[in-house]
Amino acid sequence: MHNNDIVEAEKIKEMVDLEKSVPSKHVSHLATRKLVTALILEVIMSVLVYYKFDSMGETQPLVAPALLGASTAALGQSFSQYQRGKFNLQKIFKFIVWGIINGVFTVLWVEILIVNFNSLAYRVIVDQLVGTPAFQLVFSLINAFWNTGEVSISTRQSFFKALKYSYFYWPFFSISSFLFIPKTMIFPANCLANLVWNIILSKLV
Repeated sequence: MHNNDIVEAEKIKEMVDLEKSVPSKHVSHLATRKLVTALILEVIMSVLVYYKFDSMGETQPLVAPALLGASTAALGQSFSQYQRGKFNLQKIFKFIVWGIINGVFTVLWVEILIVNFNSLAYRVIVDQLVGTPAFQLVFSLINAFWNTGEVSISTRQSFFKALKYSYFYWPFFSISSFLFIPKTMIFPANCLANLVWNIILSKLV
């Protein structure tokens, strides 16, 4: 009788495990479908804004950067989620907000650097000593308030961690953008660079 109870318990456990595995696969498949849909929409949005960037910029100079910043930031986050197989709409919204803010202030920041500094060296130095930490701080604050509603020790830790990684990435783009890329194309190029950086940020936070 005791052995029969053990066998019966093992069968019940196997059935429970099987039931648990089915929803998990279903959820994973559903998440993948949602992420593929999000990726397609974000790619279409990014391409459309890119091709309309100049014409939009003539009438609404800050709308085009905001839209392109939002779409590429969302694209980076969705791609990161696709790699993990987990769909999180809140994180996508968070990166959209970050992309809008980043897009608007990046185009203004680039203009400030070009107007006030003729020297390539000064532009890059100011960009990396002021711009990079400032933009990273804004992202860290958005991330902290979005996730917990407050700034904590972990916020400071994540800020310095991301800032450390940023100095392995952004100085090279800053030099190449001011040296080789025409002024009108610096911001769109920056959005492409931000696409890669947002994927990195997604893994860091």
